[in-house]
Amino acid sequence: MQNAAFEAAGIDARYEAIEVPLERLDDVLGELHAEGFVGLNLTLPLKQRGFELARTRTLEAERVLAVNTLRRERTGWAGHATDGLGFGAWIRELGIKLQGRRVLLLGAGGAAASVAPALLDFGVAMIAIASRTRARARSLARLLIGDEDTETDRTVGSPSPRLDSWLFAVGLEDDPAEILKAGPFDVLVRAFTAENITESEATLWRALGAEAPVLDLNYAERAARVRDRCEKEGRRFEDGLGLLLHQGALSFEFWTGREAPREAMREALRAASRSR
Repeated sequence: MQNAAFEAAGIDARYEAIEVPLERLDDVLGELHAEGFVGLNLTLPLKQRGFELARTRTLEAERVLAVNTLRRERTGWAGHATDGLGFGAWIRELGIKLQGRRVLLLGAGGAAASVAPALLDFGVAMIAIASRTRARARSLARLLIGDEDTETDRTVGSPSPRLDSWLFAVGLEDDPAEILKAGPFDVLVRAFTAENITESEATLWRALGAEAPVLDLNYAERAARVRDRCEKEGRRFEDGLGLLLHQGALSFEFWTGREAPREAMREALRAASRSR
């Protein structure tokens, strides 16, 4: 995707993958800066440490306390987070209405935390967060309302600084009645890395409205099982390939200061997906 973008834009650059253990990130970032690398992306589990190491950070990065994009500056790395912005661009491209809607968010890890603030920006009426454990879901709910110290099991009716959102958190090991009672939900955002739908997760799908689309942050073959289930139920399904596109385009723009050639990037993603 990025190499296709550089070629389309006439930029003499190359994008490559480098495997870096978390414990070596400090040293490697210093080495890459000294060697003149223009920019890079960070994937989990490096995003939070990258945030700590960035010399400057955008407001988007400060909001989620993580970075997925770094740009070389004279005195160090500038950090940016394109996940939430990319999610917003993806939703608008899909034409999915979120304002005033009730959203079921499955997952409370890094992927969920990166897109959850964007859900607030769209003005959703409710976010129900379901994770492996209630503690993780509750932690994300606290982060969304800017109250990381509260110890309450459930946060309901808590207004955010920007809109009146309802947040609550459950674990997959909990009685699903709480989620089922809160439905029907208008949209499902699936931020689990697991490809399979467990019995516990399947139970929560019963809380979806008949027309509720499923947005899986996984893509290509990793989203195949969720796609199959949606086809059987006659439910709209979107995988995360479009999200990846917009995240990458925003990284390109942060590095280069130029508008990203999105169609060239999109076709490169499609070609790579078809070849797998």
